[in-house]
Amino acid sequence: ILVWRRDALAVAAPFLLLWAGAPALAYRLSLPVRPRVRALRDDERARLRQTARATWRYFETFVTEADGWLPPDNFQEGEGGEADRVARRTSPTNIGMTLLSTMAAHDLGYLTTERLLYRLDATLRTVEGLERYQGHLLNWYDTSSRAPLLPRYVSTVDSGNLGGYLIALAQ
Repeated sequence: ILVWRRDALAVAAPFLLLWAGAPALAYRLSLPVRPRVRALRDDERARLRQTARATWRYFETFVTEADGWLPPDNFQEGEGGEADRVARRTSPTNIGMTLLSTMAAHDLGYLTTERLLYRLDATLRTVEGLERYQGHLLNWYDTSSRAPLLPRYVSTVDSGNLGGYLIALAQ
């Protein structure tokens, strides 16, 4: 540019500076990040424990033998005389969250090791028996009949979530 197109230097300068600085930037980005450690206050710790217990209560209440140890998609508490509603359908994401919540419940002391293994085994046995498409879980199943729900499809997002949850569970 300096030899043949000196007039273009003003336009090219920002790009040249970025190009010249790229190795230093790449080096800086590759350095290990030091963890920031901040101790939790007692009230924060208590709030987190309450949230964890309430979250586990959902899985403890609704993931039962009657539904093949599969989690419902959601629960809606009835208002004004309406009955409570449990959405008896599940997805790979819901299943993965159940597996990790079960492990977390054990780690937090809500489940014995024996109960942890029982619940994980029961859920995984049911999952092994679910209908699949070319080896992939479908996106929605009825928890009481274990039948796929229409329309039948494979969700790459839900499948990826389940894969990530299974890797975390294995760790």
